[in-house]
Parts: sequence; C-alpha cells; structure tokens
Amino acid sequence: MRSLAVAAAVAAAVLLFALAVPLLNKAVSPTVDVGGQRFTLAGVTVVLPEGTRMRPGQYRPESGRAEFLVGDAEVDIAVAGPYGFDAEYLAGEMARLLEAQPGVRLTESRDCAADGVEGAGRGFVTETGAGFACAFVHGGTRAEVTARGASLDAGTVDRIDELLARLAFGAA
Repeated sequence: MRSLAVAAAVAAAVLLFALAVPLLNKAVSPTVDVGGQRFTLAGVTVVLPEGTRMRPGQYRPESGRAEFLVGDAEVDIAVAGPYGFDAEYLAGEMARLLEAQPGVRLTESRDCAADGVEGAGRGFVTETGAGFACAFVHGGTRAEVTARGASLDAGTVDRIDELLARLAFGAA
C-alpha cells in the first residue's frame, strides 16, 4: 500500500510539472522584437512589419507554424501543402472549426489579401475578445492565419493586415 501511495505521488508530481511548466513559460516568457525579420514556413515567406514581437520557441518551421504578437493580438500562421481546394473552401473549414469552440460566435465575412494572392476570411467574437481568420491558397499550398485579442482596435487590425500583405507564396 505504501509503494502505491509513493507511486501516485510521483505520478502526480510528474503530471503537475508536465502541465505547469509550459503554461508558466508562456505566461512569463519575454517577447523579442522581430520586426523586419524574414520567416519562412513551408514555402511561404513573410517579412514582419516593425513592432512585431514573438515569444521564444513560437517559430516552428518544421511544422509550418509560427505565432507573432502584433500589439496585444496573437497572430497564428499555419502553412501546409499539398492542398487541392480554394481559399473560400478553406475559410469555410476554418469557420466550422472556430464555431465548434465553446463561446465563439462568427461575425461578418472579411476580405483578406496577401502579396498577390486573394484570400477569404471571417470575423469572430469570443467571451474574452474578438478576432478574424484568413485563408489563402496558392500553387497547392495553404496558409491559415488567425488573429485574436482582448480588443482589436483599428490600428492593430491595420498592422495585422500589413503582416498579411507581406505573405509571399513560393518565396524562400
């Protein structure tokens, strides 16, 4: 019985450590200014506008993902291929995934544009803020961009749109 209690205590400590450290790291991690830097994700390149920040470890080129901070908004980019549908279809898929999350309500459609590539998007509100999602498809590569924050003021949205405009497909 005593060895079972020790094993349970060790398992609880390991589980607590495994769950708490990533959350604590994200909560207290400093951010780094990455404005003007170039990031490439699965053949899609973006040169970030000035004032864009990033938490360490949020650029994962091997998985085609990156997370940036524009003002107080988080901007997630996920790139993958091959993809055989258009941006409208991808935006619909993204909208269905957003809508399935508790407390998320979709709002108006949104125009989205990258460097020479027209996209499709939707706005949404959550219990803690607002956001929008943009979908781009070019040459069999898809890029999903989701921006969210406690409040997305016009200046922040303009800066996120500037980031979107700098997404270049097929660049390296």
